[in-house]
Amino acid sequence: MEAQWSDPEFLGAVFAQTEIIRKPLIGVISGYHVLPYILVAPEHERPSHAVEVRGRIKVSPRLVIAAGGDGPTYGDLFGERELMDRRLVARMFSFRYASKVMLESEDLAIRRQEHDSARHLERVLDELSRREVIDTGVIVSPDARFYPVSLDRFIREMLDQEFRE
Repeated sequence: MEAQWSDPEFLGAVFAQTEIIRKPLIGVISGYHVLPYILVAPEHERPSHAVEVRGRIKVSPRLVIAAGGDGPTYGDLFGERELMDRRLVARMFSFRYASKVMLESEDLAIRRQEHDSARHLERVLDELSRREVIDTGVIVSPDARFYPVSLDRFIREMLDQEFRE
């Protein structure tokens, strides 16, 4: 598996095959906040079984990289969006990562399932619908071992949505 982490073609395939099934309706907001997600993928050793990863991505407020010493102040940024060049605005994201372990904490839970990933995806979507959860993204990854690559895809789609507005 170590060789696959350094294989750009393999990682690119995982990224391309990742599907964002459901985006949070509230999206990325201006201040520091948490973006919950549920990722479903086939288990590598037993493809007829699913792995579920539930976690939270911590999102920073917008960071401003001033082009010179005369850049806008923090108040200017959040009061007047027209003053800021969008190419100089960024976010920082952080999330926990664990491999080959049964893990459960407040920020990350990895659970193996006894049924396939398509069936488990249906269960996850049904659960979120029944509970009327609107702030959680749902992601389908082709390989559970490389879920951070699929999370990168999710984050990029959220950023595309935010900075397009």
